[in-house]
Amino acid sequence: MSTGFPSYSNSAKKGENGVNVVSRVFNEVFGWIFKRNHQEHDFGIDGLVDVVLDDGTVTGQMLAVQIKFGKSFFQEKNPWGYIYRGELKHFNYLSNYPVPVLIVICHPSSGECYWARFEPNQCQKTESGWKATIPFENKLEASKPLINAILPPVKDSLSELEEYWATNNVLQESAFIVFVIDRPQIVIQDTQSARSFFDRLRTTKELAYSSQGKVEISFHGYDKDVRELFEIEEVRRYIPILARALPELFFFARTDPSSHTLKTFALCQTKVWWPNGRSTLTERKRLEYETKPVAEFMMRHWQGLNEMTEWLSMPIEENRRISEEIFANLGFDSGEEGNLDE
Repeated sequence: MSTGFPSYSNSAKKGENGVNVVSRVFNEVFGWIFKRNHQEHDFGIDGLVDVVLDDGTVTGQMLAVQIKFGKSFFQEKNPWGYIYRGELKHFNYLSNYPVPVLIVICHPSSGECYWARFEPNQCQKTESGWKATIPFENKLEASKPLINAILPPVKDSLSELEEYWATNNVLQESAFIVFVIDRPQIVIQDTQSARSFFDRLRTTKELAYSSQGKVEISFHGYDKDVRELFEIEEVRRYIPILARALPELFFFARTDPSSHTLKTFALCQTKVWWPNGRSTLTERKRLEYETKPVAEFMMRHWQGLNEMTEWLSMPIEENRRISEEIFANLGFDSGEEGNLDE
């Protein structure tokens, strides 16, 4: 009578029985949610389990389960547990699975299930595959606290991000942004905080776009020094290093005539002088500088500006506008020497 009909094999029956037993434990005993994988998508994982808290909260924590049903899985033992033998074709798949994997064996007579977490470094190579020990004490029905312990902790990301988002909103709505670098950072040539801040400005395209031309970098700790920042040797050593760490400087830096960010960056990389005497607190005099090092500094940063405008799909006209504002801010011309009114 079987000719011309599909058949329900013994292995399929065993697989179905095993899934039924394990799903009952997770669904009814643990109060979690067992979701079976379709057989055509089963490459060693029979189901996924969503963790549910006592108040019904579904946390997003998840387990994967490989289930084996049959007396044969209980016949081989060592002093610590049952020996499970796996196939090589599943080893890398289980190793790379993005959530913890449990191997569960089920006894067809007693209905008892035992489990072990799949840990590649705790497996042993065999002639035809690999083996692992499933501890005698790991009875599935009584293991909810133990399995909970292997899960990553639940994160309340929403609460953690509320302050972060609020700060981002302030950045977007601000007319300009002052980022302060303290003198100790300059002395040890630490660029990490500045790099992290620029990375933050690039968190979303909306924040990056709204921050274009807003950032004023302030160097704190030199208020009592009568010299200009670009005359202080430790600042001159630090700023070229900082400039290399911030390739998108031209996109974010303020270019308002009153802004000193780009001027300070440029003048720390070239020779400067006052042809008519140094500026004082009461009299500002023309400062001149060699243009070649400044031009080289600018050329190094055009790529960062282009990368930002391309990433944000900004028209070429916007790129040109930003470039022209940078030239104007630096007082740059085509001669051998530039000049800035300090």
